[in-house]
Amino acid sequence: MKRQARRHSAERRSSGRPKTLSRDAIVDAACAIGLERLEMACVAERLNTGVATLYGYVKGREHLLQLVADRLAMKALAVEAGTDWRVVLRQHAEMCYSTFRSDPALICNLIEGRGDDEEIVYGRKLVALLEAGGLKRPLAVAAYIEANQVIIGAAVMLARRHVLARHSLDEEGNPVPLPSILGDYRPALERIVKSVAEHGASSAALD
Repeated sequence: MKRQARRHSAERRSSGRPKTLSRDAIVDAACAIGLERLEMACVAERLNTGVATLYGYVKGREHLLQLVADRLAMKALAVEAGTDWRVVLRQHAEMCYSTFRSDPALICNLIEGRGDDEEIVYGRKLVALLEAGGLKRPLAVAAYIEANQVIIGAAVMLARRHVLARHSLDEEGNPVPLPSILGDYRPALERIVKSVAEHGASSAALD
């Protein structure tokens, strides 16, 4: 009788919990929640498990943030080989910028070199897509690097916007509107696209 009671008690405790938990399942839940609202407690609640259980699969919130960013990056590469390189580059830029904007802590992760292995894999795949989309390898690499510099720079400036706003005052101490371009990567990206296209056309003419 006691054994049966213990079994029923155990069944009640486990009721509703996922039969199996994995890092992929945790990342899936985190992606569904979104970077802006991502907290370990929210993920645990969505998976109907305890926060402590999650630490058996991820090191913490920053690690989970990086895993989600890597997942989103790989989804951005889900385009057909041969897609025009401009489309690929713009899609890459939009994904990266929105990711950094959702959680600026990812910029710190980038500076500290977290997720370097995943970044290298992603970079190689993106360059291959740019090549398949019509760019020669040197131009594909250059476009990838230049775009990243613009995207990261814009994300940093956007994160600092509130700081800059405090110092943007006129002689009478009234706020001066910040330029609308502050934190916007798109104008610079389009200049890169135009420059790369012109270089590509010049190279093709010489072949």
